[in-house]
Amino acid sequence: MKFALNQMGFPRAELAENATLLADVGYDGIEPNLTADGPLWDDEAVDAFSQQTNDLDLSVPAVSTTLHWDRQLSSADKETRSAGIEAAERMIEVADALGAGAVLIVPAVVDQETSYDEAYDRALSAVQTLARTGDEYGVTICIENVWNDFLLSPLEFAEFIDRAGDAGPVGAYFDVGNVRRFGHPEQWIRLLGERIERVHVKDYRTDIDTIDGFTYPLEGDIDWTAVVDTLDEIGYDGWVTAEVPPYRTAPERLPPRLLGDLVHLFSATEYTDR
Repeated sequence: MKFALNQMGFPRAELAENATLLADVGYDGIEPNLTADGPLWDDEAVDAFSQQTNDLDLSVPAVSTTLHWDRQLSSADKETRSAGIEAAERMIEVADALGAGAVLIVPAVVDQETSYDEAYDRALSAVQTLARTGDEYGVTICIENVWNDFLLSPLEFAEFIDRAGDAGPVGAYFDVGNVRRFGHPEQWIRLLGERIERVHVKDYRTDIDTIDGFTYPLEGDIDWTAVVDTLDEIGYDGWVTAEVPPYRTAPERLPPRLLGDLVHLFSATEYTDR
């Protein structure tokens, strides 16, 4: 396995500072987010970041974003959907420039304004459009399972990926923690199988059982032995990226402590010299 940290957990404000910190600690990768006014919209900033990661021997597993919660690909408003496509297309360009090979997409949000069937049709169309663009760049469109009241079973998730994949490279960005409230992560992993292109990790406390139940790996109720065994069963040996917030006190302590826990969980024998 290769280990990375998503921007959610960065202890410092500047992308470059976090890259240096993660490289010094021993991470394999760094996962940046496209934000509304962040540096990834600027080609020169992206080129500089690419050069820095190369110099640090640090890879980028994927480019992610939170913009699709507002610029929803399933929105009834055409301009909102277009803004979501624009953001995703920029993510693909950035992923190509950084050698990431994947982007994380939230395909839909089901709410009182957007019914499930409408969300499905719009999301499928949007992801197929992005898959065609991704195919041109050699970038996989990775759909993440999130708390969006959409694709609520692994069977439906797999079917959506297969249907969207007719247009180009589409896979799953499987989030272990996000699924615990609704099912068992190891069962989703087995059913999704080779569709899984990337993995996000966080833990979940079932005694809280709300969005406040998310926590750091080893501090919740996920059966990590079952998760690791099932990933091994399907032959997954790729990126494991933590998506957790920094500590409220001494945030710079999160990256090294978290990496130690990831190594303990996923590949203790591979990192003995780090």
